[in-house]
Amino acid sequence: MASDENKPPTQSLQDGHASPVARHPVALAGLAFENARVGLAIIDVAGRLRAANACFRALLGLSPDAVLDDLCIGTLMPIGSALSLLPSELKQSEWHEVYLYDAAANEGDMLLSVTALEADSSRLLTLVSRSLVAHGVFTRDALTRLGSPSLFEDRLDHALTRAERHEQPLAIFLVELDPSPRRAALVRWQRWRLLEQVTLRLQRVLRKEDGLARLGEGRWGVIIEHPLTSQSLDTMALRLAEAMDAPFESESGDRLMTLSIGIARFPEDAKDISGLLSEASRALTQARRHGPGSHAFRDSSLRKHLEARGLLLMQLQEALLSPSRHFHLMFQPQCDATTGRWVGLEALVRWTRQGNGMIYPGQLLSVARELGELVRLDRWVLEQVIQQRADWRSAGLALAALPLSVNLMAETLKQEVFDGCPLDHFLQPYAQELEGVCLELPASALEGLVDHQRHLLKRLQKMGIRLVVDGLGVAPVSLVTLPALGLSGAKLAPATMTVMERSELVLQGVQGLLAGLHALGLSTVAVGVETSEQLARVRQLGVEGVQGYFLCPPLIAVDLQARWEQAQ
Repeated sequence: MASDENKPPTQSLQDGHASPVARHPVALAGLAFENARVGLAIIDVAGRLRAANACFRALLGLSPDAVLDDLCIGTLMPIGSALSLLPSELKQSEWHEVYLYDAAANEGDMLLSVTALEADSSRLLTLVSRSLVAHGVFTRDALTRLGSPSLFEDRLDHALTRAERHEQPLAIFLVELDPSPRRAALVRWQRWRLLEQVTLRLQRVLRKEDGLARLGEGRWGVIIEHPLTSQSLDTMALRLAEAMDAPFESESGDRLMTLSIGIARFPEDAKDISGLLSEASRALTQARRHGPGSHAFRDSSLRKHLEARGLLLMQLQEALLSPSRHFHLMFQPQCDATTGRWVGLEALVRWTRQGNGMIYPGQLLSVARELGELVRLDRWVLEQVIQQRADWRSAGLALAALPLSVNLMAETLKQEVFDGCPLDHFLQPYAQELEGVCLELPASALEGLVDHQRHLLKRLQKMGIRLVVDGLGVAPVSLVTLPALGLSGAKLAPATMTVMERSELVLQGVQGLLAGLHALGLSTVAVGVETSEQLARVRQLGVEGVQGYFLCPPLIAVDLQARWEQAQ
């Protein structure tokens, strides 16, 4: 029987009795090399194999007793042909790693790492089975330092859990470079450099909280969590595509590249990881049908809706450049709830969109807000209202004596408006015409007013303008704050009329609200009175004024004058 001293180092360690020789660092390094869970090999500058451990041999289908002399990595792996181009690159730094997702081997996709050995022209190859990657052993892509596919799925799983718990939306993008024969002709390390540049551009566009991972050569995944909307996703996809516009630097000259993007949403399109990835892949296929540089949602009807909204935004932007050609005012009377006598008017803006009929305030204002043009639109309406009252006065019409209300958005009260001109400064040239003008402010805008906005309201009142809070019943408001703001009236939102009929509890709430408003000395108007039953109800509640189609619909100025004469 051979003595322990004659056993090889590996055997001595396995028996648990390591000899001094076996404990030598060189022997331990050799043991670690041979028994590593990943494939390890050393190649020289010509790509010839000098050493390979058991795992490397197994992954490439080499027998344990195969002689390595004269075996070239380029003949064993399709990717090996690119390695001969790397020596000069590898010498630039001590460590140089690249993970590849398409290195073909016997059992499918692998990851390959190439490391330059210090003070040597040799390189260490690390070949990793995809199964290890799937189990999360490797979570980073060394080329871009982004998360690996396994880490991407893990993050997506956590994101879905958060979305379900908080009942919030979530979306994923599959981003892929469009095919290019010129790019395909590049050698691998040149393509790597392009991928690094693309990744940097994607990172500049995305938010820090968005999850970005590289899923393959020329493919990325993005996780976008709340807050998000269909419009914001569409905008994000457009920005990612625009990030590719500038030419890319390449050793063979500047190159142009485009991206196709597939978008899937939770919970609309799918509710689990596999479903979302599958739906995003289908959306990516749809995007490719539209041509290079396109993006698509899994729900094709959503894409049509967004295209229609994009056209609406463009047309509104054009209309705001010459508002008098595209917008007009209509006027709806506010009547005494008991007698039906006209006690005021409200100006309402309308937009007749060419080929699409009239656009009503709800849609118009939401689109104007998205464009950031609400202040510009509100100011045009104010100018028209002031001019209309002046025209009535010049014509000697009694309509000029009625208070005329304008519904303003919260953005109009901001000091940091597009031209740096606060509302009172804008109205200064019309100071002689402001008596009888009433500004209706949304209830939501009165919560959290800052000091300069409170001062603005006081300055407006000194100019003769009345202030009324609008939208009560659907937006929270503190009754305690209203007297300090100098408000003279309050309006119940149209939705209050409908909800009040369905619920006794809501009715009691409205009664309490009206009691508080009357105690503060504020006049009240109910908007959206459409039936005789609703009119009877608001009379019973003690509301002073009513406004709605049951009494009179919105009318243009000429028709309003005719209706006024009939009502006298």
